[in-house]
Amino acid sequence: MISVTRAQVVAYRFAAHGLAPGGGADPGTVLATGLQDYPPGRSAGLALRLRTGAPPDSSAASTVLVHSVRGALHLHRAADLPRLAAALRVEDGHDLLRQSIGEFAAELADDGLSFGTALDEVAAAMRAEIAEQPAPTKGELSAAVSPRVDPRTTPWCSGCGAAHVQDQLFRMATLQAGLVVRLDPGAPGRFRYHAAGPASAPAPDPDPDPGSARADLVRAFLAAFGPAKPAHLAAWLGLVPAAGRRWWDRAAGGLERVEVDGGRFWFHPDRLAALQDSPAPAGVRLLPPHDPVTELADRPLLLPDPARRRAVWRPAANPGVVLVDGEIAGVWRQRRERAEAVVQVEPFAPLPVPRREAAAADAAVIAEHTGASGSRLVFA
Repeated sequence: MISVTRAQVVAYRFAAHGLAPGGGADPGTVLATGLQDYPPGRSAGLALRLRTGAPPDSSAASTVLVHSVRGALHLHRAADLPRLAAALRVEDGHDLLRQSIGEFAAELADDGLSFGTALDEVAAAMRAEIAEQPAPTKGELSAAVSPRVDPRTTPWCSGCGAAHVQDQLFRMATLQAGLVVRLDPGAPGRFRYHAAGPASAPAPDPDPDPGSARADLVRAFLAAFGPAKPAHLAAWLGLVPAAGRRWWDRAAGGLERVEVDGGRFWFHPDRLAALQDSPAPAGVRLLPPHDPVTELADRPLLLPDPARRRAVWRPAANPGVVLVDGEIAGVWRQRRERAEAVVQVEPFAPLPVPRREAAAADAAVIAEHTGASGSRLVFA
């Protein structure tokens, strides 16, 4: 068994995620798992731009925003959508974590309707509606689809004061229906659904095998996150441990066991050299909330101090993170003062002046991405 240190894991992920300062990185590794976008339009484009140095619309034809992993909005390569939809189709609602689906999956099964059947029916209704109403908002699509489907899929929602397709089922069905999200430029945080056309969703494999697609996604997860354990995969996918283990087993035959500071993990054999020999991370980076570095993370390994973990992963409104030589060294938030973006940095320990100055490059990218006229760094 190969043994590596935590520092080597951090160095590998820093390199795999394309985080060397200066931009120009190949974002393929993170696009294979997706870049989470929350709130809509806020994080995925910035995370991509900080890696590539390119404005987000320069690759608009090749990337799309969809509800994918855990039903959350993620930015993916358009060419990956057929295999992504095949991989993420859930047949048994009991495989989903209760925190994402509540009691709905169990109630659906008790009523004699499988989750997969419900998913397919809602997706079919969505495709029919998109043909009639090409660019609906979420509310418009839900209102149009809900009367068309089995009433068992449309429980009463006290918050909306209406019966509509259950929210997690709705979001998961959009991927199966081939719907992509396009942000409304005139209304920050709002979006509309569109059918993925030939230009935005090339399908070299139009009918992919679900098992093969899942194995590919497990391997993509390990490329970005590894070394890892089945429990890490299950948490990322929003699945109960047993379901995550079934996914893992599809790729397990080709994995190598690795020891990280005494703990047992698994990894790609063809990436072991990179794991052992990645250069030590250097530089200061400001990563947005929900960046793949923090979302694809075994949190105790990434940030051993519990108090610091609580500052990064909050119940709501996560901050961005400050990386110093690959390590999470603080958090940041942004506010607008007139036309200027003010980036407020709260380091976990005092940063010397050269480190503070090094953060200016990413602060400028953040300002440009958000349409500000300039940036100003403020250190707490």
